[in-house]
Amino acid sequence: MFYFLAAGHDPTDHAIPHALHHSPLLKIPAGGAETNVPALGIRDGYYEFFITNHLMMSAFVGLCLIIVGVLCSRKISIYHGEGLGRYQTRGRIAQLFETICAFIRDEVAYPNLRGLTDKYIYYIWTVFFFILFANIMGVIPFGYILQMVTGDPHYSHWGGSATGNLAMTGVLALTSLFAIVFIGIRETSVKDFLNHFNPIGWDGGIAMLPIALLLYVLEVLSLLIKCFVLAMRLFGTMMAGHLVLAAFVGLIFAARAAGDGTALAVSVPIVIVSTCLTLLELFVCCLQAFIFTFLTVLFISSMAVHEHDEHLDDDPHAMEDAYQMDPDKAFDPGRISPAVGASHPATS
Repeated sequence: MFYFLAAGHDPTDHAIPHALHHSPLLKIPAGGAETNVPALGIRDGYYEFFITNHLMMSAFVGLCLIIVGVLCSRKISIYHGEGLGRYQTRGRIAQLFETICAFIRDEVAYPNLRGLTDKYIYYIWTVFFFILFANIMGVIPFGYILQMVTGDPHYSHWGGSATGNLAMTGVLALTSLFAIVFIGIRETSVKDFLNHFNPIGWDGGIAMLPIALLLYVLEVLSLLIKCFVLAMRLFGTMMAGHLVLAAFVGLIFAARAAGDGTALAVSVPIVIVSTCLTLLELFVCCLQAFIFTFLTVLFISSMAVHEHDEHLDDDPHAMEDAYQMDPDKAFDPGRISPAVGASHPATS
């Protein structure tokens, strides 16, 4: 970032998407020759597709998430060894991710989804860890590290926060909207799901029909706005963090116009403040991943779980304190999979 700002570029330029190559990979006609919509990638009547740094980081985050998931899953040792050692996860990294997964399931998903938790926890885990990885990797200055190593300024944009792109957060919000609708219909029915948008019901007679229709429209808009706010909150928070940090660093080069001594005097407190802001941004990265996941679970439960569904509170896998004292009961082979239970029978 110091190299970038020293060159006199706009400090906000590092937070917006940049193409990593000069020629478009794909050109599709879109309107007349005078049609230009830069925000949608349309220039001179053609939609031009480029691989941007945010798109590259999205793919990189997904690849890292798959690799970490596979490696950590192989560290889980069940039905090997003796005593409690059969259930011990090896490796601190695997133990860390196992603890996070248990927290998301027990403290975020289960209080809202109840008996549906284990059915949809995989999607919830995926959303949380994808956003968490994307946020944290956006803080690491991959592009500026490459620029320092190679000396080529064209590498300065190789990196960035994928969740600082409204298109990325918009897709995440659309997946949440799809999950809300799909799970709501699957767990109730199409009729019950649609009736959920009318809290006063349809049996109020012709006099209540206008109010029922108005409430129906408002409830549908409320669901769409909730998902839109999910995208805007994540995008705005991650974008703001990078812009604030760039603004503070840019003060050093602004003070340089008054002299090198002034720039040196200003740089010391700014470096300290920037370090604190970076640590704060790391906390915000984790917080925003948690908030997005928690709100997604909350919206799903509002459509799929109802207070009168008493059977959803009967979680057969819920473990009481006395139940947890017996590992052979807590780790039931049938709960994991029939294949695992058959290939690795528990020994007392």
